[in-house]
Amino acid sequence: MNPLEISQEPIWRWNAARIAGAVRTGQTSAEKVVIDVLARIEHVNPSINAFALIDAQGALAQARLRDQARAAGAQAGTLEGVPFHVKDLVPTAGLETSYGSWTMQGNVPQTDARAVARVKAAGAILLGKTTTPEFGTKIQTESPRYGQTRNPWRLNRSPGGSSGGSAAAVASGMGPIAVNTDGAGSARVPASCCGILGYKPSLGLVPNDMAAALFENNQYIGLNTRTVGDLALVLTVMNGPDPGDPWTLGRDRQEFVCSQDPFFAVRGLRVLYAPLMGNRAVDADVAALVEATLGRLRELGVTVKTLAEPFDWGIELSAAWLKGMLQARLAPLLATHRNRLDPELVAVLEGAKDVTADQRASLPLQRTQLYRRVQQLFDTADLIISPTLAAPPIALNHRSSEPLIIGGTEAGTLREAWYPYTSVANMTGHPAISIPVGFTPDRLPVGLQAMGPLHQDQRLIDLAAALELLLPWGHTWPDDPT
Repeated sequence: MNPLEISQEPIWRWNAARIAGAVRTGQTSAEKVVIDVLARIEHVNPSINAFALIDAQGALAQARLRDQARAAGAQAGTLEGVPFHVKDLVPTAGLETSYGSWTMQGNVPQTDARAVARVKAAGAILLGKTTTPEFGTKIQTESPRYGQTRNPWRLNRSPGGSSGGSAAAVASGMGPIAVNTDGAGSARVPASCCGILGYKPSLGLVPNDMAAALFENNQYIGLNTRTVGDLALVLTVMNGPDPGDPWTLGRDRQEFVCSQDPFFAVRGLRVLYAPLMGNRAVDADVAALVEATLGRLRELGVTVKTLAEPFDWGIELSAAWLKGMLQARLAPLLATHRNRLDPELVAVLEGAKDVTADQRASLPLQRTQLYRRVQQLFDTADLIISPTLAAPPIALNHRSSEPLIIGGTEAGTLREAWYPYTSVANMTGHPAISIPVGFTPDRLPVGLQAMGPLHQDQRLIDLAAALELLLPWGHTWPDDPT
């Protein structure tokens, strides 16, 4: 009897590669996989609230069609029968995309975003849409329409944002693949909070045809998965040129793989360690886990140098850029829907009015200067590594304007003190990943961020694969919420 058939591990714990292999070889069906994962969602989602919309009937219908097509001789796809979900900021054909907002109620796109279409074409089954703060505008995943999403490791903690629903769903077994967005760390921050992988690709690798401003874009299609193999698999499916995104044109489609010897793949790499990126403090448990991981990398032959001198990572630039983009896109809603918007979004939009025309005009120049500064660091380093977050997951009700306490001392606002590490890659276009590196003594997840040179995404996968062997997080699951 095949080991898959006698395994006592429930299907919802299988990774995408295992599901696709079992469906392709007839050891299970896409319908059976979807039924199992939907049952898991029914069991745990009421406590976590990771979904804005669950399309159970649609998912089952997709699965049956895939099963029937294979039975009739159709070729199975790379992701055959794999359940996935999409953040509620990314267009999905026939499914409401509400941006977490009452103002977008009834918005049902006619077409999928290109990245979603490619995942579907590879045989994956769309389960539904995951939660986001309204228009993805803050670091906690809560919205007036869908309420709060909770961290599966501790229900009184935040899963981060803005892809908190995506990460919480993957971490708790509600589908192994999450397609989402990353505008200032939105795939990586929740990954760190939830103990999984979060990826922001190089500019131009994965089409982002749904971007509001293609030539001034800071938002990327991101991913959350539990395993590095799944990350490589989905990134291979999603990448490649598309006329809807000019940054992808002229580039060949890439295949990403996990090396058979990940330790060899990272040997000799030069790492620049940045314990701070404009923030004043790092939680002691977070620093200890990241630095212990760097020690393990040294044992593999990786050279690690700490960036000691001050460096301008463009934190204020990123904040001003985001405010400007939000104001340009959403300011008209203040006149028509103010009372239906998240008060924190209203405050951001009101504050953005204070940015002068001269200040806005200088932002593209500052962004260019930031790219050049960071690019110069890669002259002597193959990777830039930092914590993903300066502290473990924050309390569920922590407000954006409320100071973060680190080591008993006020460290600043959340943007200044908790997640200054992530936004630089959005401004410069470099690929970045959050990798789980362990838990604090009170069992809260911690992530390490690695940023690589442009179009060296495989290098980040190699690093993650090596750390997955050293720190096998894929077998660690949060307790079922009660």
